[in-house]
Amino acid sequence: MRHLATNGFRAAVVTAVAILSQVGGASAQVYDHPQFITPYDETGVGAYLIVVNDINDFGGMATYRKAGDVNLGVRGSINAISGGDVALNGGLDVYKQFVEVSDAFPLDVAWVTGFGFGFATGSGAGSFGILRIPFGVSVARQFLSDDDAWALVPYVSPRVALDIGVSGPDTKLRFDTDIGLEMRFSEQWLLRFGLTLGTNNALGFGIVF
Repeated sequence: MRHLATNGFRAAVVTAVAILSQVGGASAQVYDHPQFITPYDETGVGAYLIVVNDINDFGGMATYRKAGDVNLGVRGSINAISGGDVALNGGLDVYKQFVEVSDAFPLDVAWVTGFGFGFATGSGAGSFGILRIPFGVSVARQFLSDDDAWALVPYVSPRVALDIGVSGPDTKLRFDTDIGLEMRFSEQWLLRFGLTLGTNNALGFGIVF
């Protein structure tokens, strides 16, 4: 199964890079791309390489999450955008699992919400910001290794978001979906890959420790 997991991560990254190389970018900058949230408890620091909209628009994201009755997290990211400008994003994640795998239903499900702000410097049309309030679900299934030492977790996270424009974009209701894959070694040690399709197309991969 470890060989299958390695091949799965490699295939996911190659596919996502191919998607980003073929699609055009959006002008909006929002804080939760990629979202990187599964239904499960997570305590630790995450460090990710991210690509937003265009294959040349690299950046980095850091997260900190604390498991509890309701799971909480903070995040911040910075990435280059076209024209030599920079996007700065930050926000709060709130989520809680409310459905567990059972004989009647084969998936784990959590509700996901939060809020955040994205700001883009502007050498052309000018700088602008977007305050975002998302709400959606994260749906996943854990596939345990034979010795129960680790788990392979594919997940999908559709959500709607209210994007409130500040000095630029109009206020709009958006729809985004994250598709991801992770290898969980514990609540505090995992590898994660995520792809966002929606307001912006974005991908990222990294570790939680």
